[in-house]
Amino acid sequence: MATLTQAPTGLDADPNAYLALPRFNHTLDFDLELAGGERRTASVSYALTDVPPAASWPVLVFFNGLGGHRMIAALTEGIARAHNVQLLTLDKPGAGGSSLGVPIPIAARTRWMHTALLAVLAHEHITRFAVLSHSNGLFYALYTLLHLPPTLTATSWTLTGPFVPQSISGSAALRIAAALPAPLPNALGALLQLVPPLARAASWSGGLLSSSAGMLSAPVGPAQREARKPPHKRGYVHRHVSEACRAAIVRRAMRESRVAMGQEALFTLHGGEAVDGGGGERDSVWGIGGGATDMDVLRGAFARLASRHPDGALRLRVVYGAADGLVPALGRTWLKGMLETAGLLHGADAWKEVPEAGHDDVLFLEEVVGAILGRVE
Repeated sequence: MATLTQAPTGLDADPNAYLALPRFNHTLDFDLELAGGERRTASVSYALTDVPPAASWPVLVFFNGLGGHRMIAALTEGIARAHNVQLLTLDKPGAGGSSLGVPIPIAARTRWMHTALLAVLAHEHITRFAVLSHSNGLFYALYTLLHLPPTLTATSWTLTGPFVPQSISGSAALRIAAALPAPLPNALGALLQLVPPLARAASWSGGLLSSSAGMLSAPVGPAQREARKPPHKRGYVHRHVSEACRAAIVRRAMRESRVAMGQEALFTLHGGEAVDGGGGERDSVWGIGGGATDMDVLRGAFARLASRHPDGALRLRVVYGAADGLVPALGRTWLKGMLETAGLLHGADAWKEVPEAGHDDVLFLEEVVGAILGRVE
């Protein structure tokens, strides 16, 4: 594990110097298997927060959402340090320094991320970790947990705002987005960068961009603003990262994620279409398996997960914002019922809906994230 060599937060640091720290800018080459057994070299960029010398903190592997970028570690490392947790998060293929090596089919993105993660875990000598996923990070976390080698142990999986396909949830906005010609979702990253108001309005942009954009300005100081809120609405970022640094994080994430965000939009909206591809993606949906409908695909994948972890060996917890517009109540109810049927939800704390919170809000709430970090072991 990395040791602490720099100041822990970006409250007083120059944003450029802070974001240039090595812990936010790791890169690693790895071998990716293609069709027919051919292997090519790909690269992954990732963030791994520091720990104090001689300390041994548990690791939380974070699979972020559609707009995910490793720099979310700069927003969350302060609260993670307060709970003695080390955070590891990887850039999606096509984001930051994560290069594909060669073009891959859309359903292969989950396998790409899994292969990259295994290489990073081996490189950092990590064999035991908890898992956190946000939004469409569900697909990436699920793939990894379904293919985790016996030498690695996942202690728990927390899902915040897990994505539910529009065919199940009935989301009108996603139904319209899915009906658009493929070039339009593929251009999502460029559109969000060229039209900042669109970025602020994109509630499904995923765990860094939309909520962070809303934190960049305020009529009163951030500490006073948070103190006025009820406990379940209070955030934590303002205590650990300056306003200038938050703005720099969003700008960098937007700049480095333009290509990946478009690809992620296609993956999320159209990953339910069977594709032929190398390395086992034939007739696969989001890379996690086949099925006649999105419901069948997810039921089958979670049933296989339950069979790999009988008797509640893998603890699942789900947190939604009760005002999540991306996953309406219909989708949340279906997911809860499906997970209960699969035997993956145990205890009264396994499912939580935060009053008045939106899709990405839950990632930045003290009450939610503090509870997640407090359970990491």
